[in-house]
Amino acid sequence: MKAEPLMSSIYRKLKRSYLKNFPELFALIRGFYPEFVLERNPKTLRGQVPVFTLHSVEQDRFEEQLEFLYRNGYQTLVADELYECVIGERAIPERSVVLTFDDGWRSLRTVAYPLLRKYGFRAVCFLIAGLVRDGGENSGRIVDGSIKGDKEKLCSWCEVREMHESGIVDFQSHSMYHGLVFVSSRVEDFFHPFFDSFAMNLNVPIFKKDGVENVFRQIQLGTPIYGCASRFSGKRRYLDDEELRNRCIEYVSLNGGREFFRDSGWRGKLKKIIYEYRQNYGDRGCFEGEDELREGIYTELVQSKRAIESRLGKTVNHFCYPWWEGSKIAVEESKRAGYLTNFWGILPGKRTNRCGDDPFRIVRILSDDLIFRLPGEGRKSLFRIFRDRFLLNYIRFGRSLLQG
Repeated sequence: MKAEPLMSSIYRKLKRSYLKNFPELFALIRGFYPEFVLERNPKTLRGQVPVFTLHSVEQDRFEEQLEFLYRNGYQTLVADELYECVIGERAIPERSVVLTFDDGWRSLRTVAYPLLRKYGFRAVCFLIAGLVRDGGENSGRIVDGSIKGDKEKLCSWCEVREMHESGIVDFQSHSMYHGLVFVSSRVEDFFHPFFDSFAMNLNVPIFKKDGVENVFRQIQLGTPIYGCASRFSGKRRYLDDEELRNRCIEYVSLNGGREFFRDSGWRGKLKKIIYEYRQNYGDRGCFEGEDELREGIYTELVQSKRAIESRLGKTVNHFCYPWWEGSKIAVEESKRAGYLTNFWGILPGKRTNRCGDDPFRIVRILSDDLIFRLPGEGRKSLFRIFRDRFLLNYIRFGRSLLQG
């Protein structure tokens, strides 16, 4: 690995770690997490239902968590049961939690599902319905050979159906495509060989190509990346100028493709193209109106709901915001689409979930290792949890650098 790719790899991995951990540290400092997380020796949950967030899991780590829950008499609720608790139709069991898996990565089937069955627990999975495939390569593709194949894939519909029929995993909606969209006319970057695309290219924004939504994130080197946010953020989408985009792509192609990015001044050259084009033609991109914003959010909410319902023969009542980013408009449109709840990440001023809460403001604990802060035998200190997390992340970071 050459010096520039190595430094770029280190930077994007550190950035991803920061973006993942900062919201939780902020929540702990500001007191946005449930009381039991910070208390020295809590005995009960006092009518709370903690909801934990998981993505991919590893065998030993996840089994240790389930063992702790099992040993201390916890039970797991699925989404409909949590909804009934929140609106007061069901009494909240004293030791109850919800385990939520975002996206539907394959470790849900290969690791989590067998362990959940072993311990008699259930979980909720918020599925990216439009990216799940029947079989084969379940990933988007990046052109130009600039991004390596994904090491992590989503479950297939066959695997999803198997877990659904077992009653162990409750599948709900996590949107159709987990999309980022442009919300600014300001160019923040360009797509380059070391761009942090993440698994399934989820960090690549969705834009229109020849009038068609590029939902599988096929993208060419040199593509301008504008300021972006979740489709559900409530911010009006910026539809970029395709002619300007194509000029940047063509310039990179004519100047060596991947080799172009060996020049330390490559960003300046592409920014010059942007500047000169806009000097001559102005900004030919445009922002959608509020009606288009609402319709775009509503359409994706309905599409993802119907896709899961048609595949599994069940009613989908619950929606979880991708990137933990929602908005007042998204809540309104999710109600119109027929959802009963919205799951978020951290919400300022709301520490936990209790009877009488707004079901469209369900909060979650962002780290699964805080399961060990629940009341019970074998409870871990915060110091130990963060120490173990640091060591684990250090090992993963070193391994990822070696693998490129």
